[in-house]
Amino acid sequence: MLATILKSVVRQIRRHPLYVGLNVFGLALGIGVFLTLALLVRYEYGFNAGLPDGDRLARVDAHWTLPGVAPGEYASSSFHALPFMLQDFPEIEAAVRLRGTGLRVVRDGAFVALDSYQTDPSFFRVFGLKLLHGVADRALAQPDGLVLSDRAAIRLFGTTDVMGRVVPLNRGGVTVNHVVTGVLASRTTPDFLSGVELLAPIPSSELGFSCFVSWGSDCGSVYLKLRRPGDIAALNARMRDFVIRHAAGADNDANAIGQHPEKVFGLSLMPLREARFRDFHVLYADDGVDRAVIDGIGLMGVLALALACANAVNLATARAGLRAREVAIRKTLGAARRVLFVQFMGEAMLLAACAGVLGLVLCEMLVPALASLTGEALAVRYGLVGGLLPLIVIVCGFASGVYPAMVLSGYRPAAVLAATRMPSGGRGAARLRDGLVAGQFGIAVTIVICMLVINHQTAFMRSADPGYTRAGLLIGSAMPGGDLAAQRRLLDALRTVPGVAAASFGELAPSPDNKTRSTYRYDGPAGPVRVHLLQDTVSTRYFDVYRPRLLAGRWFDAARGQDDLPLPAEQASHTVSAILNRVAVSRFGFASPDAAIGKGLDTDGLHARIIGVIDDVRFESPRQAIYPEIMFFDTLAKRPLMEPIPAVRFEGVVPSEMARRLNRAWVGVLPDAAGEFSAVDVKMAAYYTGDERRGRIFTLGAAAALLIACLGLYGLAAFAAARRMHEVGIRKTLGATGRQVVVLLLADFLRPVALACVLACPVAWMLMRRWLAGFDERIALTPAHFLIAVAGAFAIAILTVLGQTFHLARAEPARALRAE
Repeated sequence: MLATILKSVVRQIRRHPLYVGLNVFGLALGIGVFLTLALLVRYEYGFNAGLPDGDRLARVDAHWTLPGVAPGEYASSSFHALPFMLQDFPEIEAAVRLRGTGLRVVRDGAFVALDSYQTDPSFFRVFGLKLLHGVADRALAQPDGLVLSDRAAIRLFGTTDVMGRVVPLNRGGVTVNHVVTGVLASRTTPDFLSGVELLAPIPSSELGFSCFVSWGSDCGSVYLKLRRPGDIAALNARMRDFVIRHAAGADNDANAIGQHPEKVFGLSLMPLREARFRDFHVLYADDGVDRAVIDGIGLMGVLALALACANAVNLATARAGLRAREVAIRKTLGAARRVLFVQFMGEAMLLAACAGVLGLVLCEMLVPALASLTGEALAVRYGLVGGLLPLIVIVCGFASGVYPAMVLSGYRPAAVLAATRMPSGGRGAARLRDGLVAGQFGIAVTIVICMLVINHQTAFMRSADPGYTRAGLLIGSAMPGGDLAAQRRLLDALRTVPGVAAASFGELAPSPDNKTRSTYRYDGPAGPVRVHLLQDTVSTRYFDVYRPRLLAGRWFDAARGQDDLPLPAEQASHTVSAILNRVAVSRFGFASPDAAIGKGLDTDGLHARIIGVIDDVRFESPRQAIYPEIMFFDTLAKRPLMEPIPAVRFEGVVPSEMARRLNRAWVGVLPDAAGEFSAVDVKMAAYYTGDERRGRIFTLGAAAALLIACLGLYGLAAFAAARRMHEVGIRKTLGATGRQVVVLLLADFLRPVALACVLACPVAWMLMRRWLAGFDERIALTPAHFLIAVAGAFAIAILTVLGQTFHLARAEPARALRAE
């Protein structure tokens, strides 16, 4: 039987190479796309799963419910909580603090940026990472110790044999020598520590910072290793009592939260194995991914495979009529239906196996491209592929072969040999073919609409008005320390750079790191209103640099002494001028921006009077709601700003040259501190790149789905060309013109495409409406997205069948009637 199957396949390749080629290529494309996307989905679902004892690892998250803003969960918490947790919860086996830093390696007089963190010596006890060189228990025990990744060691020294090497680390303009005490071994499993290049101990000099001693402040994350996986849920159930017990204190206690901390503050444990998807809804989590998008990508892979199987069925049924007489003769000679069924199923399995091999080749080609698109360390995992591929081949072979085998083996010899025309399979077969084409195009059109909406939303996020003028604006690094004289010198140096129109400082900027928030009270007619406000302090010329839109009142004026922020000791006796954004005005309940002018706000002994209202300025992700904000003014006459961020408005110079000039001016004032000026789009890129990359995946998926659908439609057209030649000959003999024949045939071919579009539009509308709801700023879901996809589907379908249609319409009646 195997020899018969092989001979039959070879004969089909010789007689109908186009059919067989389309069948194998369509299946291979579906298998290749499915395997590639399955690897991506496995990567996302396996994130953090490779960490030793990963089911016992958890991150401590903070929950804040503050007046005037929506409750939020934050991927960080106060380090002050850790000693109390170790005291109260014996379920904790080990714990570690981890904070991202601005550490730079000083190498040959230049600053080398590495993905660096400060942590505790217990780091390796918690995460269990292996060292290529060094002893894990002692690697971070000494204050000047340093652990490098193998990649960072090669980057800095050209080798991983770097134990004992001295590495100068610069932070905030201060350089301290550290000694390499360990080298991290490379890992193949994805987790949130995959990008770590440098680990250093937390300096004892920083243990007095507010995030170490205050419940209301944080500067990093706390990770716990529990004794048993079930301890995570047990600790979560006791966290409210823990907060009440330890975070309570008098209202004037700077380290406590208040007499009833549980009303505004909470802690919870986030299991690391679940963090990849849950972090998508956690504020300031770097690794969060929308589970719905990943599931959509996985579903797209499954649909691509289903489309390929449907395409194979379509092509096989279209070719079945060509083998009807072969089947009739073999049955006349005594072949049983069961034997014929096994033979045709074997042919389908053999073609599916060939497609599987070709699909694996396509997967090898697509995975590197997908890794480049997503920025993830994707690779072909043959453990997964080796298990999936045989199953895929069997499923595809069975799905694509069972119906054609049933049709072919069921032909009645007498009816076939007595007929002058080859059988068509009846109305059932025709409806199946139309249904398969409608299903293929329905799936393809749905994916295309989703792709258009995702790409439109991503482009909108990049180009949406952020509330300030981005063109001609460069943002620098946060200036370390609080040296008032140095801040003045840097501003003066920047303002004298050729091409600079204005320069200013602000404590907030696009993609800010440090944020100060306080609750302000407004005593209105209906009683006091409290709103938690994000605070920014700006210097002179800020309005000229950022050019925010003033909605009411006026901007700060250096000539007005009351606008300048006084020294902390003087704040209680002064009324400070302040500017609010539109969101803050709304949260305080003012009827309009004009209604807020002149009103007073109070917080912790500070009295502020609203002198102006600006439109909302977006410095963070478009997914996040804009935070209510208050701005103060500092002329740098009395006091420095807290780690101010310089910004420059420039004219007449290309951005790259302007950045080079500004960086040189920075070095002239702060030669010992790393600083770099860049455009707003560079600063904000992290908020957009993930959606952009996944939008490209949907684009590729849409292209693959359309291609497979077109192969199915081409098979239907080819079948019609063989089946309807006689009909066309009769029509033309009776006077039908070529145009009439073309219109008739196109109408028949496009009917399932029209049905597909009708079915696809409501499905895509529901999916994209739900996806867009995750953005604070989003596009409108207009009919244009659907019309473009539908028009494109019709255009591609027409182009696919046009050749066969013209071939039929131009056939000479006499030849067409002789053809059968």
